[in-house]
Amino acid sequence: MRPHILALAACVLLPLLAACSKPAADTTHATLAARAGSVAPADGGLANTPLAPLLKDEQRARDVQTIVNRQAAKQRAQIAAQTH
Repeated sequence: MRPHILALAACVLLPLLAACSKPAADTTHATLAARAGSVAPADGGLANTPLAPLLKDEQRARDVQTIVNRQAAKQRAQIAAQTH
């Protein structure tokens, strides 16, 4: 690459990268809060992210699977009671 292209890329990309990164104070505050024994959100802090609907769907699927497993266990117990 030519030097002027590198300089231009550095002038444009570095501020963008800096704007996207979290400040060090936030990380320190989170670490101090964790050490103080504070409780983290149940969703891991992802409630307002694009992943939130996916996480809700995943939890719903777990809940459905739990119900299906309970019903299957009841049916197995009924079948075992009728055959013995």
